Amino acid sequence: MSFNASEAAKLVGVESGSMRALDKVSKSDIRHWCEVLGDADPDYRAKIAAGVKAAPPAMIMVWAQPPLWPPKEPTEPHEKLLKMLDDAGYDATAGIALEQEFKAPVRIGDRLSYKVKVAGFSKGEEQTKMGKGYVVDLHYTFFDGSGKAVSTQKYKVLKFRVMELAA
Repeated sequence: MSFNASEAAKLVGVESGSMRALDKVSKSDIRHWCEVLGDADPDYRAKIAAGVKAAPPAMIMVWAQPPLWPPKEPTEPHEKLLKMLDDAGYDATAGIALEQEFKAPVRIGDRLSYKVKVAGFSKGEEQTKMGKGYVVDLHYTFFDGSGKAVSTQKYKVLKFRVMELAA
């Protein structure tokens, strides 16, 4: 199946509905994040121990991760665009750029929600060192439980066909 750029172009500028994070912000998730990243900042650990109930700002995307199972049909504009690229053979994904703005702390116990707008995609197939593909621009807005925006993020992903290695 080939990628239908004119059909995909209809999704540009379209924002998803509000999507609720599956899990609440939790101390255990924060601990796992810090351990995986090797973030042993003693100031941060002291704040958590003292009861300061805020997550590291860069962690916000953790709560926007869709579940791996069971797989579901895409319903939101960004999901549809990414699925179109997958179906056309561009089924590898690499995050290539991320701009984040943090407006307010993310609190332990809060359940975030977010919206994603398809801001654009490359006009044609691009050759990269990883393979040929399309760059997709996604704009996220994250909200706390009261509906207040806590972060905006511009995320670029490359959807590509993995290059064949010579034998």
